[in-house]
Amino acid sequence: MFTKSLMNVSTLSLLLSTPAVAQNNEIKIEEIVVTAQSRAKGLQHVPVSVSAVDARMIKNTNVMKVGDLTALAPSFTYTESGLTTLFYIRGIGSGANQGFEQSVGVYADGIHFPLAQQSRMPFLDLERVEILRGPQTILFGKNSVAGAISSITAKPTEEFEGSMTGSYEVEDGEAIVEGMLSGPLSNRVRARLATRYRNQDGFMHNATLNRKEPQREEFTVRGTLDIDVTDDMRVRFKVENSSFDSTGRNVEVDFAPAATVGPFTGLNYGQILVGLFGQDPGVLNQTRDGIRSSNGDWSKNQTGIYQMTLDWDIGDHKLQAISAYETMNSDESCDCDFTGANIFLLGIQEDYNQFSQEVRLTSPENDSFDYILGAYFETSNHKYSDQIIVEANSILVPAINLQSPGAGSLLSNTQSGRKAESKTTVLSAFAQFDWHLSDVVTLQLGGRLTNNDRTGNRDMTIEAAGGGTLPAAQAAAAIVYANAFAISSTNLAAFGPTGAFFIGQLGQPQVSGKRNETSFSSDVKLVWDASDDTMLYASWTRGNKAGGFDFRANNKGSFSTADEAFQFEPEKVNSYEVGAKFKIGMAAELNISAYLTKFSDLQISIFDSVLGFNVGNAATSKVKGIEVDGRWALSDRIRLSGSASLIDFNFTDFKNGQCYFGQTPDIDFNGDGVNELCDYTGKTNTFVSNFSGNIAIDFNYPVLNDYEITGLAKVFYASDYATSFTYDPVGNQNGVAKIDVRLAFGPQDGPWEIAVLGKNLTDQITKENNFDLPLAGSSFGVKSTTSFYAQGRTIALQAKMRF
Repeated sequence: MFTKSLMNVSTLSLLLSTPAVAQNNEIKIEEIVVTAQSRAKGLQHVPVSVSAVDARMIKNTNVMKVGDLTALAPSFTYTESGLTTLFYIRGIGSGANQGFEQSVGVYADGIHFPLAQQSRMPFLDLERVEILRGPQTILFGKNSVAGAISSITAKPTEEFEGSMTGSYEVEDGEAIVEGMLSGPLSNRVRARLATRYRNQDGFMHNATLNRKEPQREEFTVRGTLDIDVTDDMRVRFKVENSSFDSTGRNVEVDFAPAATVGPFTGLNYGQILVGLFGQDPGVLNQTRDGIRSSNGDWSKNQTGIYQMTLDWDIGDHKLQAISAYETMNSDESCDCDFTGANIFLLGIQEDYNQFSQEVRLTSPENDSFDYILGAYFETSNHKYSDQIIVEANSILVPAINLQSPGAGSLLSNTQSGRKAESKTTVLSAFAQFDWHLSDVVTLQLGGRLTNNDRTGNRDMTIEAAGGGTLPAAQAAAAIVYANAFAISSTNLAAFGPTGAFFIGQLGQPQVSGKRNETSFSSDVKLVWDASDDTMLYASWTRGNKAGGFDFRANNKGSFSTADEAFQFEPEKVNSYEVGAKFKIGMAAELNISAYLTKFSDLQISIFDSVLGFNVGNAATSKVKGIEVDGRWALSDRIRLSGSASLIDFNFTDFKNGQCYFGQTPDIDFNGDGVNELCDYTGKTNTFVSNFSGNIAIDFNYPVLNDYEITGLAKVFYASDYATSFTYDPVGNQNGVAKIDVRLAFGPQDGPWEIAVLGKNLTDQITKENNFDLPLAGSSFGVKSTTSFYAQGRTIALQAKMRF
């Protein structure tokens, strides 16, 4: 497989480097300017593996959020799971726990968004997006050990301009309206206002509620004001608010064999729920067909960004100060048994606010050396709460009564209420020096010293549904939660030896901790401008991602104490990379990079198949790979582009993996003589394809004198990958190719355009995340899995007016 994939990469390289390109000097390819290393430079002059997506490509491929970039940037993967959002670069990312900050840093205009939920914020009116692969530990810095996604918003213009865009997709009922106004308010003041509204009916059918899902409604508005305070000083104010809500989920049960042992032998999960408990017959549909059963889910999210950026030219130096305050509020209801049966509901609330201040001084580019110096301060408060709710009509009531008469009735109209909070202060100083050893050789040295001070706490209480103290007659519900669901709670202390037994088994329900970590990240690059058209570089990077606190655990898991389980340790990375960037004549560019990255103590979170998640640090992993991308102007009207990624990922030591239902544990993690975990050493990380790549052609062709047809056709391919964190073979996704096409017609550089956009034209339905259904195995002894699935084919009509 590795050899076959290497041949695919080589084929793309040869295609883009054909000698015929250099012979046509009249054709020029447009330069892409990026700020991946703080200075505005052409993409070919930046010693970083980076994909840049400009405004034209964003429009032509209908990129609306971070997740839409996956088809444009091989080695980047993204999926929205039941409880969080997961995204990876070069096979590295963060697991499903709200307490994690992301290993792939997400930035907008230099502001860091650390939470997974923030990556769901809609894109609006962008100048470009840069996807930086590999550790970005110096200039981006904060925890970006896998890479960074940096979006740059469009700025106010010197001349008045505006646009209005609308689109409608018939099959899934998606309507989008977007508008923009920009221009001067005076000689020294410019403003820009942009807004977008999106509404979607959904692409799955919920048989229980007879509706399409997931329904989405999004609204985003941004105002930007530029002020020239003096000829040398500029201030930019930006305010952005977004709401992004959804109803329902794109998840369905797709595997449910009959039980082979136990009281339900011969019955699958749906048959148990319908035949024995009289539940919605829709749960009998347990195959992948775009039809799900669910009692209803919803998610309501609001974000706010308030930013001031000062740019001051001090002689030949440039001083920049970015002050920002950001907020995020999320409220969700999840039918997290993922069936139309009445089993349990999960409520999730998340509230986050952060203030950050960064100052950086950039020197002029001198013949001998130049530098960037900076300091960063951040303070944040993160609150999280959830409730596992057992309603009066839940089948858990009679099911548990069958095993222990009266015990199930104690659960009626109760909930386990969890609250967690973390407060963080970050201080860091960073520097990057470019020492020009000669006219063509530069040694780049970077370092970042960071202190991360964090406090956290978490507790769990069994309550009446909706909150409040349990009725006296149901006080013993805490014992049932502990025995049936392995949930430790503050209530247990009132039950003498029985409560003490469960606390000993499950751990204390109230935990708190304090972490103060100081780390140093470093980066060394040697850059050789071998010619005017060729740049070679080699780099070594060492980085760290801070530890933190587990917001989601129900018990101590395999750890000795709950306090020990509450905290997870820092991730560490060492990465080596070599690369080459070629300009072939005036018409083509070709970039190649190869890397070896070693991670230790990867922060992981895996569902335990009951009702909880276990967090810990995987020991070590090694990732090596090759990346190729290029652009070629075949003529002044036809352009070819492509990129490919070859990844060889291995966990070199991962002995604390969670097993899937039916798998035999082979690791005694806590030394009690009983195997409870599974060894995944040698496995490839979830969502990692050995090979992925894309190739696109776009063109513009004049017709009818003053009009033109423009078009883009793109093919994206990803080889096999696992979607289950427990490596259940049921969750494997086969290799797949997806085709997108856009055709537009309008006046050349004129005031309007109409277009048709087709995405995933071959209607490939791909699996995004697979896991065991909660309680199916632990309470009923039967295998059943569910998966999130991506959207199929869409065809939308678009219209745009400029003025």
